[in-house]
Amino acid sequence: MKVKRRINNNVVLASEISGNLEGVLIGKGIGFGVHPDDPIDKQNVQTMYLPSGHRNLKQMASELGEANEDDVNLTYEVTKFIEQQVGEKSGEGLFFGLLDHLVFTLQRYEKKLEIKSPLDWEIRNFYPDIYRVGLAVVDLINSKRKIKLPKSEAAFISLHIINNIENISSIDTTVDLLKVSKDVNSLIRISSDKEIDLQSISYQRFIDHLRYFVLRLVSDEVAPAVTTNESLMKMIIDQYPDEYQISKKIGDYLAKRFHSKVSEDEYLYLTLHLARLLNV
Repeated sequence: MKVKRRINNNVVLASEISGNLEGVLIGKGIGFGVHPDDPIDKQNVQTMYLPSGHRNLKQMASELGEANEDDVNLTYEVTKFIEQQVGEKSGEGLFFGLLDHLVFTLQRYEKKLEIKSPLDWEIRNFYPDIYRVGLAVVDLINSKRKIKLPKSEAAFISLHIINNIENISSIDTTVDLLKVSKDVNSLIRISSDKEIDLQSISYQRFIDHLRYFVLRLVSDEVAPAVTTNESLMKMIIDQYPDEYQISKKIGDYLAKRFHSKVSEDEYLYLTLHLARLLNV
């Protein structure tokens, strides 16, 4: 591996990572006193971010060049903290998404401009564990920078974490997913005339299923078949007629929103989840 360009004392653009592959390398002191074409000791590399279909090396270099060294280092620390909290490694999307957001957030803070996320309710209720991580990240940033970012910032940070965990290519898709979840929640409440316990295990399971259902619709994937046994399907529909009707409403809403088709198997999945959710 060779230095292609020094970003700061802890970040470099590198070439010949593997063959002709180029990327961003992060490690304590990895960029100190180096010049183009200097060899890089692999032992000094803590993290490597490679170009993807969403962000090429030129874009990476531009984003790193527009941020100061302290912001880059803090973003890296925040990224590692998030990985520890959620128990998952992150890709370049989380680091660069957070870097862009952090720079913008700190600029807003200096100008005393507070922006509240319109998805705060959705994130707190549909991703409570992730929201708690977002709150912890706000505390970490405040501690490191000796500032007082508002708690409302946690929702924005949570969006980036959700995007990484769900491996979603676009923040817009994540936003869509959250809005749909709220719409479906309202549809269930109105159709069943029941209040839903958003903290229940049954609800979390339902939301998990809904999330993957929506992602399949977005990516045009087909759900795995549950059964081709018509008598079994009839038995479930007869046993849970109200839940089945609600599942049809949900399916019709999603099909229209995402210009897709919903299979009978998907209606069966939804019916079973609704039966568990509404009959506690």
